[in-house]
Amino acid sequence: MIINFETLRYFEFTPVLFLFCLLGLLMGSFLNVVIFRLPEMIVIDWRQQAREFLDLEIQKEKSISLCMPRSHCQKCLKTIRFWENIPVLSWLLLKGKCSHCKVAISIRYPLVEIMTAGFSVLIGGFYGLTVEGVLILIITYYLIVIALIDFDHQIIPDCLVLPLLWMILIAASVGYLNTPSGAILGAVAGYLSLWAIYWAYKVCRNQEGLGHGDFKLMAVFGALLGAPVLVSMIALSASLGLLLALPMLLKKADFQQAIPFGPAIIISGWVHLLVSEPFKL
Repeated sequence: MIINFETLRYFEFTPVLFLFCLLGLLMGSFLNVVIFRLPEMIVIDWRQQAREFLDLEIQKEKSISLCMPRSHCQKCLKTIRFWENIPVLSWLLLKGKCSHCKVAISIRYPLVEIMTAGFSVLIGGFYGLTVEGVLILIITYYLIVIALIDFDHQIIPDCLVLPLLWMILIAASVGYLNTPSGAILGAVAGYLSLWAIYWAYKVCRNQEGLGHGDFKLMAVFGALLGAPVLVSMIALSASLGLLLALPMLLKKADFQQAIPFGPAIIISGWVHLLVSEPFKL
């Protein structure tokens, strides 16, 4: 990869980049909530649907949403005060521990906030306050959530990936991110590429090797980047997937254990986005 140093001029400190950084920190804090709560909300909904389908008595589940209840310690249940919820800074001031029960707070929370801020600044530096910049920013936030939920739970929720796909297709239809034909053909090719691999593996091994969410996620990148990049994207995704599986192989764990492929697809897609316009890396 050859870096075009001409692009570094975009990263002079400006109020706009400061706003992108601040937005990234705040969004990173919110994404942490989504990553933690959305899977639980989905499970509750699945249970209710299963009871309805089986004609069982509907049981009252605890009420949970992305907004309620307020953020609290998972051990002592103490409500987190606003000054304890400042991105990165609060974690540092509290020394990574709950102010009440002193249980450790995962370092992943500030890392997600820092990562989100970093991506926001990167996108802001190259795109600025443009429609494309806003769209890429939204797509990136979605992808961070999808990657970490898949890593934690081995699921790619339709409520995340399908709106993302539709957003890209609609944006392409009005002249942003891709051409309409390129986005549609890319989405179809992306979905069918992993769909074909899934069925080939299932016929040969009589077991599933990929989740259906992976098909939809590849369709997202096909719509965003176009069909021609899919071959190299799949190759890089497969290599990254093997790296994710390597710790399990070294520990001689159960080889039938599900390994999340979504993070590998997302990292591969972002690498391909970085070598495309307007990043010019």
